[in-house]
Amino acid sequence: MNGKNNDESTNSFRSGLLIYAFMGIFIGIFLLPPFSLFLKMNIIMGMLIFMIMTTMISDFSSVLLDIDDKNILLPRPVDAKTLNTAKLIHIVVYLFSITLAITAGALAIGFFRYGFLFFLVLLFEIILICGFVILFTSLFYYVILTVFSGEKLKDIINYFQIALTISMTVMYQLIGRIFNFSDLNISITPNWWHLLLPSAWFAAPFSIFIEHDYNSHYVVLSLVGIIVPIIAITLYVMVVAPRFERNLQKLNSGSAQRKTKGKASLRRRVSNIICHNPIEKVFFMFTLQMLDNERKLKLRIFPNMAFSVAFPFIFLLNLVGGRVSFSDIFAQISQGRYYLYLYFSVALLAAMFPLISLSQNYKGAWIYKALPVENPAVVFKGAFKGFLYKYIVPTFLFMSFLFIGIYGVKIVPDLALIFLNMLILMLAIFHFSKKELPFYKEFQYAQNGSSTGMIFLMFALCGVAAAVHYFALVLFPFGLALNIGISLIIVIILLHYSFKISWKDIEKGTQ
Repeated sequence: MNGKNNDESTNSFRSGLLIYAFMGIFIGIFLLPPFSLFLKMNIIMGMLIFMIMTTMISDFSSVLLDIDDKNILLPRPVDAKTLNTAKLIHIVVYLFSITLAITAGALAIGFFRYGFLFFLVLLFEIILICGFVILFTSLFYYVILTVFSGEKLKDIINYFQIALTISMTVMYQLIGRIFNFSDLNISITPNWWHLLLPSAWFAAPFSIFIEHDYNSHYVVLSLVGIIVPIIAITLYVMVVAPRFERNLQKLNSGSAQRKTKGKASLRRRVSNIICHNPIEKVFFMFTLQMLDNERKLKLRIFPNMAFSVAFPFIFLLNLVGGRVSFSDIFAQISQGRYYLYLYFSVALLAAMFPLISLSQNYKGAWIYKALPVENPAVVFKGAFKGFLYKYIVPTFLFMSFLFIGIYGVKIVPDLALIFLNMLILMLAIFHFSKKELPFYKEFQYAQNGSSTGMIFLMFALCGVAAAVHYFALVLFPFGLALNIGISLIIVIILLHYSFKISWKDIEKGTQ
């Protein structure tokens, strides 16, 4: 069984690498336009740092902050230095593999366009960037661990993760806007604030070695790109790492339950409304309790939530980039149907549900068979509704209120249709995927981009749903009402058939 799980983990990782390589082709295309290599590499390095940092946070924070292995191995003849080295090597190998996959397109295109020297410089830069990302993430968590402790620390790590993910998303979008563009006549004026951009540090060497531009500005940026990672590595090894490991023990402290009676009472009232079976209500409450306590799961869910909020506005920023007046921007947005960009949010939210099978307490999954539950459908129904209540509905409502603030209440029917289409996607994912019990699977079998393919599929399906939504508005007088009716019928049908599950179906899904 363990051999099969290891094979699944390896295949999942390889599939993730192929997807990253496909995305890397589009990054490499930025080398083709005929303008400054410094600008092109600035954009590429910005995208690369963004993607690696996101991967580091979403996939490897659970490894970086893990203390279970320390509690198990340190009483044995394994010292802390060996354990920390093994952990770092694990992260570096996986992260470097992902980085190579992402940059494969740029390496290939750059080799044929600029020669072997470009290939070597970019390969060296990849190593520096991986080190920079790992050290930056470690330093970030070290500061948090130093200031806070216990239960409060666990919450703050998740909150900072959301803030960091959103800020990286915004920075990634703004990198190409920092310079002065005029069609393809691009003016790059050296400025002191380029020193604040890591992407500029790693882009400058290409101007020196490939374009032979020895401007002091590029020389200084290149030196910063080498010196800062070296200093960071030295500080990390000599100062941060020992204290970081000691502070990790704070994660074991302060496990007091802080749930208020008001929240528990509200959840019970909600369960009485949306759950029609006593056992289903039990698993609804059980799911909410587990989602409250599953911090490793939050480290995967929160980035998707942050992206789902940010993506529609990122695309709106691209549309109105040429306008400087806020009133002009607001007027342009409010006159169109840009609320359909909510389908980008729907794609990310719908792809989150399969994560519910993951748990750091997966060994307790034996309780499912110990309980007198003849029909496992009630387990999945309770978990599905609990996940909707905990994460999906609040995020969607938040986005809806933002767009209602722009367009007014006239778009409420459109928002209802978008929500129904999101339910269709989530139920379809559940219906056609392997039936895996909630909170039963270990995290290591779902790392390294395993959900990326699901997100791409969701984007494609949401694109189709958005197109149908748009043409229903434009071509038919009652197209929106008809579309809502059809989507509602599909939701009812899927709710009826998707949860026709037996224990044999679950056993097949786990084999």
